[in-house]
Amino acid sequence: MVLFLFVVMMLDINLERVRQGFWSYLPIGAVVGLLMIAEMAIVLGGSYFGLDGMPAPSEPEPGYSNTKELGRLLYTEYVYPFELASIVLLVAMIAAVALTLRKRKDVKKVDPAAQVAVKRDDRVRIVSMRAEKD
Repeated sequence: MVLFLFVVMMLDINLERVRQGFWSYLPIGAVVGLLMIAEMAIVLGGSYFGLDGMPAPSEPEPGYSNTKELGRLLYTEYVYPFELASIVLLVAMIAAVALTLRKRKDVKKVDPAAQVAVKRDDRVRIVSMRAEKD
């Protein structure tokens, strides 16, 4: 979700064009928003999942570490999904950077190859002038 928001932020969307149809979609958006709030209230209510019937968590063993257990699971049982997720995130980061690299006419830039190829005669012009006396 954060990666999706990052990509949307990097796209440089024209907000004026997006805001033009805001009021026409407001009633539909309000209905969908109210439905989502109602669903979240039902899901977060304890009776929906039957949390009352769940057993109480037991006391952890001495020396038990959640971090160590998480690392063991990530690198043994879930190594392939973990690697797949990392590849997907890497491709998404490269795509986000590639989407933002576009050529704009208003950006001033310097071409190093053109700077190196310049000769003295192209830049300097010697002009002889008569001396003026006041």
